[in-house]
Amino acid sequence: RFADGVRTLADRGVTTFLELGPDGVLSAMAQETAPQGAVVVPVLRKNRDEETTLVGALARLHVHGAGPRWSAFFAGTGAQWLDLPTYAFQRGRFWPDVMPGVTPTGGDVQDTRTTDRAFWDAVEQEDFASLEAALDVEGDALSKVLPALFDWRRQQNDESVMEDWRHRIVWKALTGGATANRKTLTGTWLAVIPAEFTEDPWVNAVLDALGTQVVRLAAAGPDRAALAGELRARTENGTRFAGVLSLLALRETAAGSVPEGVALTAVLLQALGDAAIGAPLWCATRGAVSVNRTDTVNHPLQAAVWGLGRVAALEYPERWGGLVDLPETLDERAAAGFAGALAGLDGEDQLAVRTSAVLARRLVQAPGKRPVRTWDPNGTVLITGGTGALGAQVALRLAKDGVQHLVLLSRSGLAAPGADALRAQLDVLGTTVTVAACDVADRAQLAAVLADIPAEHPLTGVIHAAGVLDDGVLDRLTPERFEAVFRSKVTSALLLDELTRGWDLTAFVLFSSASAAVGNLGQANYAAANSVLDALAERRRAQDLPATSVAWGAWGGGGMAEGAGADEAAKRAGVGAMDPELACETMLRLVMEPEPTAVVAEVALDRFVAAFGTARPSALLREFPGYDSMVAATAAPVDSAAETGLRYRLAALSANRRLETVVDLVRTQAAQVLSYPDTDAVGAEKSFRDLGVDSLGAVELRNQLNKATGLSLSATLVFDHPTPSSLAEHVLGQLMPENAAGTDSEEAEIRALLASVPLAQLRDIGVLEPLLQLAGRGESAPAEEDTSDESIDSMAVADLVRAALNGQSDL
Repeated sequence: RFADGVRTLADRGVTTFLELGPDGVLSAMAQETAPQGAVVVPVLRKNRDEETTLVGALARLHVHGAGPRWSAFFAGTGAQWLDLPTYAFQRGRFWPDVMPGVTPTGGDVQDTRTTDRAFWDAVEQEDFASLEAALDVEGDALSKVLPALFDWRRQQNDESVMEDWRHRIVWKALTGGATANRKTLTGTWLAVIPAEFTEDPWVNAVLDALGTQVVRLAAAGPDRAALAGELRARTENGTRFAGVLSLLALRETAAGSVPEGVALTAVLLQALGDAAIGAPLWCATRGAVSVNRTDTVNHPLQAAVWGLGRVAALEYPERWGGLVDLPETLDERAAAGFAGALAGLDGEDQLAVRTSAVLARRLVQAPGKRPVRTWDPNGTVLITGGTGALGAQVALRLAKDGVQHLVLLSRSGLAAPGADALRAQLDVLGTTVTVAACDVADRAQLAAVLADIPAEHPLTGVIHAAGVLDDGVLDRLTPERFEAVFRSKVTSALLLDELTRGWDLTAFVLFSSASAAVGNLGQANYAAANSVLDALAERRRAQDLPATSVAWGAWGGGGMAEGAGADEAAKRAGVGAMDPELACETMLRLVMEPEPTAVVAEVALDRFVAAFGTARPSALLREFPGYDSMVAATAAPVDSAAETGLRYRLAALSANRRLETVVDLVRTQAAQVLSYPDTDAVGAEKSFRDLGVDSLGAVELRNQLNKATGLSLSATLVFDHPTPSSLAEHVLGQLMPENAAGTDSEEAEIRALLASVPLAQLRDIGVLEPLLQLAGRGESAPAEEDTSDESIDSMAVADLVRAALNGQSDL
């Protein structure tokens, strides 16, 4: 009588059916009898996550007008109702004109895609009625095959997604034109060397290999002002350097947790800017990277400079040279390759010089091989950062896979937010859990934790997922801001490496970051620390020890970069958030593969190139199909006279309109960087911080203004000049220094402010008509010589303000 019951309910006006049961069997049956358009929702589904299915069911009910009491749903979560803004909404259309995945032309292709999508939608929703009609198959047969069909489809989609995420670093030997057309170094080069290496034979051999005049500077400590003074002293006689070579990475002694070489290199970058030395900076290391499985990393701490350098290339594109790793012994062939690298090899800026060849670093797609092998851990697995977002996701996955014992380490232990709930979840899954408060960078504390691991469940795996962020543009980073990042990442990893060598490990996993592999604006210290993890993994594999360093992109479900600002920055850079379940599955597979490092990230290459490639195209990405055309499409046309052209335009304007023009330029570029629909959202006196400009956005805006003006502006200009108006004054001062003294700053400020107010707002507050009357365009005083039929509504805001304040029309 089930069908009769459904019909009776439908006759009485019921249009929504909710199934409370262990699966969706009744929902499938109800759809056979319920009238067309009825909503049938199960709250539980076999072999699917309960929470996801339940919340999905509530969402379906809500969009069909039968939602829950949301106050009860969000009770205890801290969620609050927010008042709507008091101003009238300004509507904007954000829907695409063409739906993604639909080809506007080519009827056959579009019809096929639409049919395929409709079929799989019906499978996913278990729409028996539609499938019975389309396939001419009875419902009983469909109910047996649909779950398996849906699972197969989902598995294939998951496999495709994971393959798209997977990348690796490879080294490509440069041959033919790249090396045959080597140029020789010319001019005078500045070599910056750690003070204790001034007489080192290897250093002397490196400098002799340059084959040109070299001025040496011995750097003692990371004192920015002192180093800038030394640099200015080297240029007081009018010397102009053709290039700068830094060997500061050779200093591996640590100040706290930070290798002094990387801190010194950051200070050198800053001091070169302070001393107005724009020559390209090249940083050399010795044995810091591995180009193949037989090439051992002897100095992993020097790899920190490689992570730093990849960020410097983005933040200082106009005065960054590149990175070169040299062998322990610099013979004649290696010396020649080194000089050729500095002279320029087809735009290559990440090179390893070996006796056999000069090799260039490349990022390539690397889908996994079939059949797939995954790590099946037993015994005890130790996870640092175990109560954090990433560590918790990994712990839950390992528990579901049946690991016997988990040791979760964090500085707060059970006092960490969510630690009790996580332990309860793991207990339900049948895994023994130890949550310990431990500073993993403290040798004694870590040794004590390892000593307490029970003999019946010996340690078999280590996952180092701990990390700390302290983001900021390079020019604002101090040596102290490297300390917490390196202590959490590097010091902990080195201790784990040292203290677990006596255990029979099957996995030693290091959570690195894609910022170390490809660079990321505002994360120089974080990229530097994670580059050491990659080098450590390469060294362990060369020593026949397990090691896998995964340079992760963004994870969904929270993490160190969680927050609206970080999410928006990642989206602008073309980096999407990965599903944690699939990320964990990818990690388990990588552990069983022979390569020590991998890059796992969801990257939209076109958006990534648009964000970073226009300022400095990267040879690192050349192996990606279509990369060169993407760079060409996103790069602005080459205009060596950009600055001159803008100067001419400004010179033709009255003094009080020059600032207004530059304000418009700054607001337009800022709106583009922030993806605002128009410039009205960027107020001339609103701070960039309130507008949402972060470290990434600051450098993007700087790069855009450099292209538009032909200037070489600082990466910190948004922080030094915190509003569009003040930034425009700075830019105008750079373009036309003579303008600064002659401009009435108060009048210019008022003009810029008025230009930033939307036309509708001027009318609403009653200001527009008086201004137009002053300009001779109002109804009470029409301008006799104005023959334009153009309505006021069609005038640009800037033109209206100019007309009102200058008493003339520019139409």
